[in-house]
Amino acid sequence: MSRYWLGCSGWAYDDWVGPFYPAGTPPGEYLDRYARVFRTVEVDSSFYRAPTPFLVRRWAEHTPDGFRFSLKVPRDVTHDVSPQSEAVLDGFLASLDPLRRSGKLGPVVLQFPPSFRRDRSATRLDRLLERIPPPVELAVELRHRSWWVEETRAALAHRGAALVWSVVPHTQPPAWVTAPFLYARFIGDRSLTQFDRIQRAGRIVMEAMKARFDAEGRDTVAIYGYSNNHFMGFGPGSVAELARVLGEPVPDLTAAARSAGQQTLDGTGTGSANRG
Repeated sequence: MSRYWLGCSGWAYDDWVGPFYPAGTPPGEYLDRYARVFRTVEVDSSFYRAPTPFLVRRWAEHTPDGFRFSLKVPRDVTHDVSPQSEAVLDGFLASLDPLRRSGKLGPVVLQFPPSFRRDRSATRLDRLLERIPPPVELAVELRHRSWWVEETRAALAHRGAALVWSVVPHTQPPAWVTAPFLYARFIGDRSLTQFDRIQRAGRIVMEAMKARFDAEGRDTVAIYGYSNNHFMGFGPGSVAELARVLGEPVPDLTAAARSAGQQTLDGTGTGSANRG
């Protein structure tokens, strides 16, 4: 099996109905159909609110064996810090048990804002690195250049946490390898508001990331790569392009519109779709 885990940041987008999900698809079917195409997803919704254990169990039940969820830690921990932040983090981690038990838990992501600076927040980052237990794979997204110092690299390596290699405006994280895995996010600016088609070129950026993967990341056991809608305008299409650049099997985007087990849209054949 490939060491690349390629997917989108989220799956519940109404703009995907038509170009990805078939017309009339109810939201309750989105995840099932998404998982016919990709074998991983970055959960964006957990940033806004920690999922309930019931919801996480449903995610585990509605995805095939081997599927992996990477989840953002709630913003109440990374952005809107309060006396309740530690309790929010503990509750979030506890909610992930169904994914752990089913082998479907990918990395957990601490996504910090550009205003999160080392001179003000180094101690806070150290505390969070300690509070998330090592059995959980951890990725950390830092966007302010004050973090690009040896002390940060050493802290992440000590915990075995990956620095997120973000493709985002005004950010250029170093190509540090501080964990057995890599975690890359392809993130665009917020100017696009419709997400039903590719609207921007991204191949040159992807080729540069591939060069990083091939050089610095050649000895890692897993590489997670996620694209949001804003990067090129349409998450599934962006991930298909990333698979092409990496020389991986290109995910069959039409599989999301087919009946389970149906190989082609005209109903001929059976079997599963290629999944990137």
